[in-house]
Amino acid sequence: MPTAAGSPGAAATYETDVLVVGGGIAGLSAALAARQAGARVILIEKAPREHRGGNTRFADAQMRFPHEPDEFGHRGYTADEMFDDLMRISRGRANPELVRTLCENAADAAEWLTGFGLEWEPGYPHTAGYRRSPKAGGQGLIDLLYRRLDGLGGIVSYETAALDLLLHPSGAVAGVRARGPEGVIDLEARGGTVLACGGFQANVEMRVRYLGRFADGLILRGSRYNTGEGLLMAIAAGARPAGQWGDYHSAVLDARSPRIECGVTALYNYQMGIFVDREGRRFLDEGEDFRDHTYVKFSKQIVEQAGGEAWCIFDQKAYGREEFARAWRPVGPPLESPTLEGLARQMGVPAENFLETVAAFNAAVQPGEYDLDRLDGKRTAGIWPPKSNWALPIDAPPYLAIPVTGGITFTFGGLACDTSARVLDTRGQPMPGLYAAGEPMGELFYYNYPGASSVIRGCVFGRIAGGHAAARAAGS
Repeated sequence: MPTAAGSPGAAATYETDVLVVGGGIAGLSAALAARQAGARVILIEKAPREHRGGNTRFADAQMRFPHEPDEFGHRGYTADEMFDDLMRISRGRANPELVRTLCENAADAAEWLTGFGLEWEPGYPHTAGYRRSPKAGGQGLIDLLYRRLDGLGGIVSYETAALDLLLHPSGAVAGVRARGPEGVIDLEARGGTVLACGGFQANVEMRVRYLGRFADGLILRGSRYNTGEGLLMAIAAGARPAGQWGDYHSAVLDARSPRIECGVTALYNYQMGIFVDREGRRFLDEGEDFRDHTYVKFSKQIVEQAGGEAWCIFDQKAYGREEFARAWRPVGPPLESPTLEGLARQMGVPAENFLETVAAFNAAVQPGEYDLDRLDGKRTAGIWPPKSNWALPIDAPPYLAIPVTGGITFTFGGLACDTSARVLDTRGQPMPGLYAAGEPMGELFYYNYPGASSVIRGCVFGRIAGGHAAARAAGS
């Protein structure tokens, strides 16, 4: 149950205007926006300083946002196109008001980050004309924003984990009770408390409860500190759960990745080859769509249809292309053999099945122009599953195999929020003094994940939450 503000049991009480729970991109954006608005800010981070940054620390931190055509050959990307992409990939289930708010504020958020000194890579064309990457990745982005917050006078308390929401007698959220280095403390916020503390992906019990029994074995890509307490304390105080609590963001990972905090060990080049399961059989359409629209879906198919283990098969036509190395973050070298039979032996799959699979695939490949820059229609015919684009015979030895599995990045279930990032209660009313940004916010992602959308989501709604809470403090 939530704790009443001013109740006994805390070793100390601290007051501020805006309290931010969590120190990834969403929390840092909220804290910086509040400080820019003149509010006093305390940010609490459960992790020690050297592990700060939430999931953002482990990410490339690529961001999708509208922009004009540029000198790198990107054709431009409008807010309406971004909106259509996000709604289509969620099968129409995403909250259109939240999606529209994200799309209309994404470019300004990227410019805001640039104003703090963020430097961008020029980008790359394949499926990614709408995305940009920070030169120093997620770790560099986090370090930059912590420096800026420190320079603006924001206070950060590390190794400080929120335990309960504090409630004012009026019913408004007054802050949090937390456990930190000095014991249990109360942090009271005049303007508002922003929950930016991630989903429940690092909590095995919650994963199994909401995602299914297979979820205990998922490789955790990001922070071990995202264990769901922020969601649970908000729901206990009356917040309405929202979004797809039974699904999650994931990626096709090298199966040799570390089990916790593996970061970016993903294969994003699978469309250049084929997947086979432990029986040596194909089980999905590798060329269904661009990788930004399939890598999450395929990861879950590996887990749920292929028993959690599969192989990605390539030949030298794929391996020799520049795009291959750019879209692969290897944990170790691939298996390699001059023959398919020898490769099957190394993989431990039935050689007869594997040879039959590759032969049938090669025979089904249709003529056409191979072009990774577009859905080229170079497909197979007469086999199931098909390969709808980028189909080339696997016939140029030596052959390569990379073990793959599925991992979990963050969970889709969260809290109901309005476009001001205010958390809504089970009546649909805003809970005074409580905001959410980033992963704790529900109703944005369903079934699949539109690549490069999460970091920009955290920035957009973090800014909104921090600014709104600061204005509330100024008016109180």
